[in-house]
Amino acid sequence: MKISGRWTTALVVSAVLLASVPLFALDRAFQAYIEGEASDRLDAQATGALKLVEHRLDQASKVIRGLAAAQLESCGARALEAMRLAVFTHTPLKGLSLLDDQGRELCNHIGEMLDAYALSEEYPLHDKSLVLAAARFRDIDERAVRLRFERASGRSIAALIAIDALLPDFDLEKINGGRRLRLLFTSGELIAMRPNGDESHSFDEGAALSVRKSSERYPIVMVGEFTREALGQEFSGLQLIARGAMLVLIGFGAGFIWMAMRRNGQDAVAELRRAMRAGEIIPYYQPTVDMQTGRVRGAEVLARWRKPDGALVPPANFIPLAEQSGLIFELTRVLMLKAIEDLGESYRDRPRLRLAFNLFADHITGSRIVKDVNGIFAGAPIQLSQLILEVTERAPLPDLDEARRVIALLQTSGVKVAIDDVGTGHGGLSYLMKLGVDIIKIDKMFIDAIGTERYSQTIIETLVELGRSMKMEVIAEGVETFEQVSYLQQKGVTEGQGYVFAPPLPASSYLALVEAMERPKTGTAQPVEALADVA
Repeated sequence: MKISGRWTTALVVSAVLLASVPLFALDRAFQAYIEGEASDRLDAQATGALKLVEHRLDQASKVIRGLAAAQLESCGARALEAMRLAVFTHTPLKGLSLLDDQGRELCNHIGEMLDAYALSEEYPLHDKSLVLAAARFRDIDERAVRLRFERASGRSIAALIAIDALLPDFDLEKINGGRRLRLLFTSGELIAMRPNGDESHSFDEGAALSVRKSSERYPIVMVGEFTREALGQEFSGLQLIARGAMLVLIGFGAGFIWMAMRRNGQDAVAELRRAMRAGEIIPYYQPTVDMQTGRVRGAEVLARWRKPDGALVPPANFIPLAEQSGLIFELTRVLMLKAIEDLGESYRDRPRLRLAFNLFADHITGSRIVKDVNGIFAGAPIQLSQLILEVTERAPLPDLDEARRVIALLQTSGVKVAIDDVGTGHGGLSYLMKLGVDIIKIDKMFIDAIGTERYSQTIIETLVELGRSMKMEVIAEGVETFEQVSYLQQKGVTEGQGYVFAPPLPASSYLALVEAMERPKTGTAQPVEALADVA
């Protein structure tokens, strides 16, 4: 029997009316559920953030107690050396200083007296020898927390802890400022807020969920807040699914099955695996350059995803997925094999050229990378002695002893190993001391600050001196101006990488640069500035 349009309309309207009552009840129940879920998440986030703050303060307390025990009373060479080493080896510390009995700074780890910040009211801890205060820098829009240890002699040792180390940038921006964390003293004075914004703005009473976590050891409180408006935005997709679930009960199951099948077809891991097998993951090569002669020393291999339409996907959009899914091993093999295909003939004729690949924490928790490297480059025109494997410092290595074993196996094969992003991550000086690497790569963050931030320049000089004393090569990353080149040359850094020389290049362009920068047999050294024109 054929149903008329009028009856079809009537059936649809009836179905909508019948569904509206349970949907309304479901919405009310679901609203209560998501508020409970959001409160639990907010509570966990505030608790975790408070534990991190307490841990950082514990670290700083341990450092300044150790310095106090060392009887550092004056700003002599021994005191400055001890403070500098402590700042370099403890990531949370922004600075250390000795204070006189009036609380005035005698010197800091840089060796100068700087009236660089203003302090809030000081708050004593349960241990009366320790006091805590907020510090606001005068010349830059930046804050820190100061922990001061009072000694019987009257002189104090103070540690500055960076706010970013206490309260990192949480992923809160995507909900338009509707969620935030605030770190306060128990008096209510604000120390820091994430995300950064208008500190005077308060959420209307009743318009936001709020949790408050107080420290039992420090005079601080962590407050987490989540507006109901943002709550609705974040859980809007879940509300739609709940309504869809009710519609399933009245006959729309097929639609959900179709959506699930479509979602599975768009699985990101499967798409990345397909791209690797289709040859869409390709290497780009960013040259490293001898800053004294202008000659190309080699290149770092950087992954790019070239879609069938020619569009390039940057690595930040797929490398984290490869790491999380375990595809990073296959991706690294793809890059190595393609690099041999691209550069093999040129590198065979130029044994001085080097080729660097990035490794991640999982790469050096077993011997798999050693087998991969030896297997891929055995008999290849690119020799093992031309390889550099760069271990990033941004992710923690779970087992330093195991990492040292794997690195030693690679070095036995002739491969050189570098620590990448030095000074920005988890390892600090301990990685350089324990892993036995061959090369230090100074992170772009410190290069960018040349000429504007004296602390960064001090770190660069310290790393160069460490490299010299530990017989390690030093390479500067992210070099973008000739002024930076000149400064690095003066400090003894001979090798650099960055856009002042060349951006990451496809194989053909990199090989053309190598050819163009070859030293003439009877000529003299190429000037560094010439690279910018060639690239």
